[in-house]
Amino acid sequence: MGGHKDIPRASRECTFALVRSGYPYISSQCDRLGSNLFYARLMLQKTLFMRGEEAAELFYNSDLFTRQNAAPKRLQKTLFGVGGVQGLEGVEHQQRKSLFLPLLSQLRIDELMQYVQHEWQARLPHWQSQPSIVLLDEMHLLLCRAACQWCGIPLHEEDTPALTKRLVLMIEGAAAIGPKYFASRRARHLTENALITIINEHRQHPDNADRTLLFAKFADAEDTHGELLPSRIVAVELLNVIRPIVAAARYMVFAVMAIHDHPHCREALAPSASGTYRRYFIQEVRRYYPFFPFLAARVKKDFTWHGYDFKEGRLAILDIYGTNHCPYRWENPEQFNPQRFEQEEDDVHQFAMIPQGGSDHATHHRCPGERITLALIDFAVERFTRELDYEIPPQDMAIDLNVMPARPRSGLMMSNVRARPSPSIT
Repeated sequence: MGGHKDIPRASRECTFALVRSGYPYISSQCDRLGSNLFYARLMLQKTLFMRGEEAAELFYNSDLFTRQNAAPKRLQKTLFGVGGVQGLEGVEHQQRKSLFLPLLSQLRIDELMQYVQHEWQARLPHWQSQPSIVLLDEMHLLLCRAACQWCGIPLHEEDTPALTKRLVLMIEGAAAIGPKYFASRRARHLTENALITIINEHRQHPDNADRTLLFAKFADAEDTHGELLPSRIVAVELLNVIRPIVAAARYMVFAVMAIHDHPHCREALAPSASGTYRRYFIQEVRRYYPFFPFLAARVKKDFTWHGYDFKEGRLAILDIYGTNHCPYRWENPEQFNPQRFEQEEDDVHQFAMIPQGGSDHATHHRCPGERITLALIDFAVERFTRELDYEIPPQDMAIDLNVMPARPRSGLMMSNVRARPSPSIT
């Protein structure tokens, strides 16, 4: 291991630089310093920044790092919710995570996709009647409806646009500064309170509920002491199901952008093409396009890694986007190239490609809804290559990497959307 080494330092205070630069900040410092590990002060707190497959494997070592007291309060009050599963560890984390693990079953994913398909068919006539649509907005609304039906959350049709708007504010305002951040906090407060009312009504009249639905399972969940989870915690965890599904709209839009920007991909995704290429394409969408930028944890105890001393309590940030684009791991990482996955082994993505976290879904903090995201991207690929015709008029589709989470500026506007006639059967 060699002797002890000083961890490279980027700057005295990096908060403004991180906000200004966005996704590329950590990687730019790693490249400048020639190290996948450095430290700087983030909001006046000495913080470790890490990038790459090896660093991700270290970060997910639960003997050395903990998520407790790691996520910034501003994210808890907007994106994650206070008291949610992301900030738990040990037995409490395992028990809470067990609520989410049934989402991984193919049966439950198939059920969700049936709702998505239903909402797609219901919305399609509207698209065909409009001169143009903004695809990201439409996918947000569609996925919100489908997710609430899937969970069993009673939602009136007239309430759906308002709920969708609040969920999008939670996603897009979490990293904002100023009025948008406070709008994000208010959106979470209003949404949690609305869910709490429904949860309390269920607990007063439990016999009226369908016990097979996620809503009832969450509302009836207990803590490690055998007590019902507080209604507010149940609301937080229900939003931790619905919100990521709505957020996956970005990946669906990115997939359509990739098809538009790389015509050879459309040809390779034709109906006669193999499913193998389609899997490569979906993985490359997740690797290439920006989603959640980074994760936070705290050092659990003093230890030494490659000669660098890690001190107990130190905040550590893992660069998700930078790991997915790490030049030491990915050849020409800034090129969109689905064929790169021909050379990958089945288990290589556990720490090398971590768009929704790394390690194991069941026991660690990897997103349990990752398979749902894969299914939703696959749904978009299928519909926009085989079932729809459309035009993409001139617009600004640039993706600002200093805006987190990133999105195409235009939201991807489409015109003249129309369903292809079903092939006749002779």
